[in-house]
Amino acid sequence: MSFTLSRALWATRPLTRRGLLPMVAATPTPYSSPTTEYRRSITKYVRIIVKEELPHGKGYKGDVVQVKAGYARNYLIPQKFAIYATRQNFLRLDMKDPDLETAEEKSARLLREASQEDDQDLKAADILRKYLSNKTLTIWREVDETGLVPLNKKGVTHRVIRKKLGIQLKIDLDDHEVIHLKPDPVEMEELDDEKIETIMKEELPTSKDEVCKTDIRKHGDFIGRIWLAGDFHIPLKISVVEQ
Repeated sequence: MSFTLSRALWATRPLTRRGLLPMVAATPTPYSSPTTEYRRSITKYVRIIVKEELPHGKGYKGDVVQVKAGYARNYLIPQKFAIYATRQNFLRLDMKDPDLETAEEKSARLLREASQEDDQDLKAADILRKYLSNKTLTIWREVDETGLVPLNKKGVTHRVIRKKLGIQLKIDLDDHEVIHLKPDPVEMEELDDEKIETIMKEELPTSKDEVCKTDIRKHGDFIGRIWLAGDFHIPLKISVVEQ
Protein backbone atom coordinates (compact mmCIF):
# COMPACT_ATOMS: atom_id res chain seq x y z
CA MET A 1 0.00 0.00 0.00
CA SER A 2 2.78 2.40 0.91
CA PHE A 3 4.66 1.59 -2.34
CA THR A 4 1.58 2.17 -4.48
CA LEU A 5 0.87 5.46 -2.73
CA SER A 6 4.46 6.61 -3.23
CA ARG A 7 4.31 5.88 -6.98
CA ALA A 8 1.01 7.69 -7.21
CA LEU A 9 2.45 10.74 -5.46
CA TRP A 10 5.54 10.63 -7.69
CA ALA A 11 3.35 10.54 -10.81
CA THR A 12 1.58 13.73 -9.75
CA ARG A 13 4.80 15.73 -9.43
CA PRO A 14 5.65 18.19 -12.26
CA LEU A 15 7.79 16.83 -15.07
CA THR A 16 10.66 19.14 -14.13
CA ARG A 17 10.72 17.76 -10.61
CA ARG A 18 10.81 14.18 -11.98
CA GLY A 19 13.92 14.96 -14.06
CA LEU A 20 12.09 14.57 -17.37
CA LEU A 21 12.41 18.27 -18.33
CA PRO A 22 15.22 20.74 -17.56
CA MET A 23 14.62 23.30 -14.87
CA VAL A 24 13.98 26.72 -16.44
CA ALA A 25 13.52 29.87 -14.45
CA ALA A 26 10.02 31.16 -14.84
CA THR A 27 9.77 34.52 -16.65
CA PRO A 28 7.23 36.79 -15.03
CA THR A 29 4.68 38.08 -17.52
CA PRO A 30 3.89 41.78 -17.28
CA TYR A 31 0.34 42.47 -16.36
CA SER A 32 -1.51 45.75 -16.24
CA SER A 33 -5.09 45.85 -15.27
CA PRO A 34 -7.48 48.06 -17.27
CA THR A 35 -7.69 50.36 -14.26
CA THR A 36 -3.90 50.77 -14.18
CA GLU A 37 -3.75 51.54 -17.90
CA TYR A 38 -6.53 54.12 -17.54
CA ARG A 39 -4.72 55.81 -14.68
CA ARG A 40 -1.51 55.93 -16.68
CA SER A 41 -3.28 57.51 -19.66
CA ILE A 42 -5.02 60.22 -17.67
CA THR A 43 -1.91 61.17 -15.69
CA LYS A 44 0.06 61.88 -18.88
CA TYR A 45 -1.90 65.12 -19.30
CA VAL A 46 -3.15 67.75 -16.89
CA ARG A 47 -5.38 70.79 -17.20
CA ILE A 48 -3.89 74.18 -16.41
CA ILE A 49 -5.06 77.79 -16.19
CA VAL A 50 -2.75 80.01 -18.23
CA LYS A 51 -1.45 83.08 -16.37
CA GLU A 52 1.01 84.33 -19.00
CA GLU A 53 1.11 83.68 -22.75
CA LEU A 54 2.64 80.26 -23.35
CA PRO A 55 5.62 79.75 -25.66
CA HIS A 56 4.81 79.15 -29.35
CA GLY A 57 1.25 80.47 -28.92
CA LYS A 58 -0.01 77.33 -27.19
CA GLY A 59 -2.20 79.31 -24.82
CA TYR A 60 -3.07 82.83 -23.73
CA LYS A 61 -3.83 84.43 -20.38
CA GLY A 62 -7.08 83.08 -18.98
CA ASP A 63 -7.19 80.00 -21.22
CA VAL A 64 -7.80 76.56 -19.74
CA VAL A 65 -5.74 74.07 -21.73
CA GLN A 66 -4.49 70.51 -21.45
CA VAL A 67 -0.75 69.86 -21.57
CA LYS A 68 1.60 67.01 -20.77
CA ALA A 69 1.99 66.49 -17.05
CA GLY A 70 5.79 66.68 -17.15
CA TYR A 71 5.74 69.91 -19.17
CA ALA A 72 3.45 71.49 -16.59
CA ARG A 73 5.28 70.11 -13.56
CA ASN A 74 8.83 70.84 -14.73
CA TYR A 75 8.41 74.09 -16.66
CA LEU A 76 5.06 75.90 -16.80
CA ILE A 77 4.22 75.80 -13.09
CA PRO A 78 7.74 76.66 -11.76
CA GLN A 79 8.11 79.47 -14.32
CA LYS A 80 4.74 80.97 -13.26
CA PHE A 81 3.24 80.54 -16.73
CA ALA A 82 0.26 78.64 -15.34
CA ILE A 83 -1.39 77.01 -12.35
CA TYR A 84 -3.25 73.73 -12.11
CA ALA A 85 -6.93 73.86 -13.05
CA THR A 86 -8.28 72.84 -9.65
CA ARG A 87 -11.56 73.88 -8.05
CA GLN A 88 -9.70 76.02 -5.51
CA ASN A 89 -7.77 77.87 -8.22
CA PHE A 90 -10.93 78.57 -10.22
CA LEU A 91 -12.52 80.04 -7.08
CA ARG A 92 -9.40 82.07 -6.26
CA LEU A 93 -9.32 83.58 -9.77
CA ASP A 94 -13.11 84.08 -9.81
CA MET A 95 -13.36 81.90 -12.92
CA LYS A 96 -15.78 79.18 -13.90
CA ASP A 97 -14.49 75.86 -15.14
CA PRO A 98 -15.32 75.69 -18.89
CA ASP A 99 -16.11 71.98 -18.51
CA LEU A 100 -18.94 72.88 -16.10
CA GLU A 101 -20.49 75.62 -18.25
CA THR A 102 -23.95 75.29 -19.70
CA ALA A 103 -24.46 75.86 -23.43
CA GLU A 104 -25.83 79.36 -22.76
CA GLU A 105 -22.90 80.27 -20.52
CA LYS A 106 -20.39 79.01 -23.07
CA SER A 107 -22.05 80.99 -25.88
CA ALA A 108 -22.04 84.17 -23.78
CA ARG A 109 -18.37 83.67 -22.85
CA LEU A 110 -17.31 83.17 -26.48
CA LEU A 111 -19.16 86.32 -27.55
CA ARG A 112 -17.54 88.27 -24.72
CA GLU A 113 -14.07 87.00 -25.64
CA ALA A 114 -14.64 87.82 -29.33
CA SER A 115 -15.66 91.36 -28.41
CA GLN A 116 -12.58 91.77 -26.21
CA GLU A 117 -10.36 90.45 -29.01
CA ASP A 118 -11.85 92.96 -31.47
CA ASP A 119 -11.19 95.77 -28.98
CA GLN A 120 -7.58 94.64 -28.62
CA ASP A 121 -7.13 94.49 -32.42
CA LEU A 122 -8.54 98.01 -32.75
CA LYS A 123 -6.22 99.34 -30.04
CA ALA A 124 -3.22 97.66 -31.69
CA ALA A 125 -4.14 99.19 -35.06
CA ASP A 126 -4.52 102.66 -33.53
CA ILE A 127 -1.15 102.39 -31.79
CA LEU A 128 0.60 101.32 -34.99
CA ARG A 129 -1.18 104.02 -37.02
CA LYS A 130 0.05 106.73 -34.63
CA TYR A 131 3.55 105.26 -34.61
CA LEU A 132 3.78 105.28 -38.43
CA SER A 133 2.05 108.63 -38.94
CA ASN A 134 5.34 110.56 -38.97
CA LYS A 135 7.65 107.81 -40.22
CA THR A 136 8.77 106.79 -43.70
CA LEU A 137 10.31 103.46 -44.62
CA THR A 138 13.44 104.14 -46.70
CA ILE A 139 14.80 101.63 -49.20
CA TRP A 140 17.87 102.00 -51.43
CA ARG A 141 17.93 100.70 -55.00
CA GLU A 142 20.15 101.14 -58.06
CA VAL A 143 18.56 102.30 -61.32
CA ASP A 144 19.70 102.31 -64.93
CA GLU A 145 19.82 105.24 -67.37
CA THR A 146 16.05 105.08 -67.81
CA GLY A 147 15.50 105.68 -64.10
CA LEU A 148 14.13 102.17 -63.50
CA VAL A 149 15.44 99.28 -61.46
CA PRO A 150 17.01 96.88 -64.00
CA LEU A 151 14.89 93.81 -64.69
CA ASN A 152 17.76 91.53 -63.73
CA LYS A 153 17.75 93.07 -60.23
CA LYS A 154 15.10 92.84 -57.57
CA GLY A 155 12.49 95.53 -57.27
CA VAL A 156 10.84 96.41 -53.99
CA THR A 157 8.32 93.66 -53.26
CA HIS A 158 5.96 93.22 -50.34
CA ARG A 159 8.42 90.68 -48.93
CA VAL A 160 11.18 93.30 -48.97
CA ILE A 161 8.87 95.77 -47.23
CA ARG A 162 8.04 93.21 -44.53
CA LYS A 163 11.72 92.54 -43.89
CA LYS A 164 12.68 96.23 -43.84
CA LEU A 165 9.86 97.04 -41.41
CA GLY A 166 11.44 94.68 -38.92
CA ILE A 167 14.97 96.04 -39.45
CA GLN A 168 14.30 99.79 -39.66
CA LEU A 169 11.12 100.38 -37.66
CA LYS A 170 11.16 97.29 -35.39
CA ILE A 171 7.73 96.17 -36.60
CA ASP A 172 7.43 92.40 -36.93
CA LEU A 173 4.26 91.46 -38.78
CA ASP A 174 2.54 88.12 -38.30
CA ASP A 175 2.09 85.78 -41.26
CA HIS A 176 -1.62 86.61 -41.57
CA GLU A 177 -0.90 90.35 -41.79
CA VAL A 178 -0.65 91.46 -45.41
CA ILE A 179 1.08 94.32 -47.28
CA HIS A 180 -0.22 95.87 -50.52
CA LEU A 181 1.78 98.33 -52.63
CA LYS A 182 0.93 101.11 -55.08
CA PRO A 183 3.62 100.83 -57.80
CA ASP A 184 3.32 104.44 -59.02
CA PRO A 185 5.06 107.27 -57.12
CA VAL A 186 3.14 110.05 -55.39
CA GLU A 187 3.92 113.60 -54.25
CA MET A 188 4.03 113.00 -50.52
CA GLU A 189 4.06 116.73 -49.66
CA GLU A 190 0.67 117.15 -51.30
CA LEU A 191 -0.99 114.28 -49.44
CA ASP A 192 -2.93 114.58 -46.22
CA ASP A 193 -4.57 111.75 -44.29
CA GLU A 194 -7.79 112.03 -46.30
CA LYS A 195 -6.02 111.80 -49.67
CA ILE A 196 -3.97 108.83 -48.47
CA GLU A 197 -7.17 107.04 -47.42
CA THR A 198 -8.63 107.77 -50.88
CA ILE A 199 -5.58 106.27 -52.58
CA MET A 200 -5.82 103.13 -50.45
CA LYS A 201 -9.52 102.81 -51.19
CA GLU A 202 -9.38 103.42 -54.94
CA GLU A 203 -5.95 102.17 -56.06
CA LEU A 204 -5.10 99.30 -53.72
CA PRO A 205 -6.79 95.91 -53.26
CA THR A 206 -9.81 96.15 -50.98
CA SER A 207 -9.35 92.75 -49.37
CA LYS A 208 -6.42 91.30 -47.50
CA ASP A 209 -7.15 87.96 -49.18
CA GLU A 210 -5.77 89.35 -52.44
CA VAL A 211 -2.10 88.57 -52.99
CA CYS A 212 0.14 91.55 -53.74
CA LYS A 213 1.45 91.02 -57.28
CA THR A 214 3.00 94.45 -57.78
CA ASP A 215 6.45 95.71 -56.91
CA ILE A 216 8.17 99.08 -57.00
CA ARG A 217 10.82 99.58 -59.69
CA LYS A 218 11.32 103.37 -59.55
CA HIS A 219 12.77 105.98 -57.26
CA GLY A 220 10.32 108.20 -55.42
CA ASP A 221 7.68 108.20 -52.69
CA PHE A 222 5.03 105.50 -52.52
CA ILE A 223 1.98 104.48 -50.51
CA GLY A 224 1.36 101.01 -49.14
CA ARG A 225 -1.25 99.43 -46.93
CA ILE A 226 -0.78 97.04 -44.02
CA TRP A 227 -3.69 94.72 -43.22
CA LEU A 228 -3.74 93.78 -39.54
CA ALA A 229 -5.75 91.33 -37.45
CA GLY A 230 -9.47 92.05 -37.31
CA ASP A 231 -9.41 93.43 -40.91
CA PHE A 232 -8.02 96.75 -39.71
CA HIS A 233 -5.65 98.47 -42.12
CA ILE A 234 -3.22 101.37 -41.88
CA PRO A 235 -1.19 103.35 -44.45
CA LEU A 236 2.54 103.02 -44.90
CA LYS A 237 4.80 105.68 -46.43
CA ILE A 238 7.70 104.34 -48.48
CA SER A 239 10.63 106.18 -50.02
CA VAL A 240 12.86 104.47 -52.59
CA VAL A 241 16.13 106.38 -53.06
CA GLU A 242 19.16 105.92 -55.27
CA GLN A 243 21.88 103.78 -53.79
